[in-house]
Amino acid sequence: MTTKKLLLAGVAVLALGGVAASQVNVVPQVGVNTANLRQSTYSAAILGLVPVASATDFFCISGSSSKKVHVRRIELSGQAGTLVTTPIVLLHRTSLDTGTAATSTYLKASAPLLSTNASATATVVAYNSTGGNPTVVDSSPTYIRVASVTLPVSGTSAADSDRLVWNFGTTVDAYDQGLDIPSGNTTEQYCLNLNGVSVSSGVLGGSIEWTED
Repeated sequence: MTTKKLLLAGVAVLALGGVAASQVNVVPQVGVNTANLRQSTYSAAILGLVPVASATDFFCISGSSSKKVHVRRIELSGQAGTLVTTPIVLLHRTSLDTGTAATSTYLKASAPLLSTNASATATVVAYNSTGGNPTVVDSSPTYIRVASVTLPVSGTSAADSDRLVWNFGTTVDAYDQGLDIPSGNTTEQYCLNLNGVSVSSGVLGGSIEWTED
């Protein structure tokens, strides 16, 4: 064999060796995804919440002292005493609202989607007609999203309202960010806001879903 042929044979062996080396520890398994790890996921819900007249912030989530918080989904619907179409504004505030929060009758405790998850560390709060509007500390928020939701008259045949559903980010965070709050940033919050609209005899229901890591 000529020197040239020996060199070519050596290159081929090295190339094959590189392919084999690149496949070390790769053992495909049917039904197992080794690329993605599921994060601990939580949800908090409002139920039968009566908004304040000329309502501002009514449903907020703020950050954690120990975990990163990623809001993934927000849902909202409701009914009213008279047919009304109201704006729903999602705001990002850098200072927390203060005020009298709704009780557990209207704001349900944060719940893990998997029972073995650690307790949620993000804080969720709601405000209703009993305690009044919160005192807004951050008067220059960032507007994230705006929608109009029609609330039908309670008890009519049009029992179902428009259902607002907002999703944030992607399943594996490959492309879009969610509504992300850095770990330790406990004065940052995202709030749903009625932009000063009064909903006569209205009741709202909905949820915020998020992950922590």
